Amino acid sequence: MTNRGTRTIHITDSAKAALRTALAAVTELGDAVPDTEVDLYLEYGAKHLRNHLPAPVLDTLSQWRHTPTAWLTLANLPGPSEPVPTPGDGFCDEALLRTPNLVHFGILRLLGLAPVAYRWENDGRLIRNVAPRAAAARTLTSWGYAQPLDWHTDDSILDHRPNADVAQSIPHYLSFFGMRNQERVPTDLLPVDTVLDALPAGTVQALYRPEFAVAAPESYTNGDSGKPLSRNGVPMVWTLRDGNPALRYGPGLLAGLTPAAREALARFEEVVADLPGIPVLVEEGGFHIFDNRRVMHRRVPFEPAAEGRARWLRRCYAHGPAAGSGSAP
Repeated sequence: MTNRGTRTIHITDSAKAALRTALAAVTELGDAVPDTEVDLYLEYGAKHLRNHLPAPVLDTLSQWRHTPTAWLTLANLPGPSEPVPTPGDGFCDEALLRTPNLVHFGILRLLGLAPVAYRWENDGRLIRNVAPRAAAARTLTSWGYAQPLDWHTDDSILDHRPNADVAQSIPHYLSFFGMRNQERVPTDLLPVDTVLDALPAGTVQALYRPEFAVAAPESYTNGDSGKPLSRNGVPMVWTLRDGNPALRYGPGLLAGLTPAAREALARFEEVVADLPGIPVLVEEGGFHIFDNRRVMHRRVPFEPAAEGRARWLRRCYAHGPAAGSGSAP
């Protein structure tokens, strides 16, 4: 895993100022917001990033596009021209967030990724406001904060196969733009290959077999049938086309369908509980992206700052051109 110790790419103040001015002057969007005209945000965001980011930063993004690492972090990007309070109900006026949206979607375009939303969660919107919501304080969702979010990958209920419809498949990437994080709450990351290296070979082999059932997390609404979403006969681990191992996992969401699968899951959870994570702090003006199939993540409980000033990250799922392969090792 080459990402351990990877530095954060810091945008210079002069580049940030020039980019902020250019994005504030964009007139081609009209009243469009990302959910109605995402292609415009991708196009114009990428255009101005190309024009104003330093050449070494653009080179790094280009290299990542062709050889993606498991995660990537940028800092000191421009946010809104005027302060916007942290939303208390999970949603906000997207018209106030044109600059961060252009930055967020522009970077995704430069990385060769396509934004994706799921109709089962977040009201089908592209951007999820990862922010404390009092009514959801103890829920195991991105709006909760009083309970720990243990090691997991997002949307494990969805299809891992390479030919699956994007709208039905596990998101390849989670991307974040930092609005504020004065509580300095990190996102811990744990590479999948680190976990597999700590397991016996027989346990790893069992995780590759399609002998598991998976259920949807709290953030999902019911399926079209009105019943909770579930999927049977899937592997926990599979191999991506680039040779890296991929994983689906969420505490309490996976169950083994055979004695060998149940034993492998129990051993997996024992090992994961003892492994440390790598903390990544997404602060105001930060962009962070990681491969949801190659990395687990978690978040500790925290006490939010005052109303309107609490931790606020903007999350968008994204897919790349290369999907996973279902082959076993």
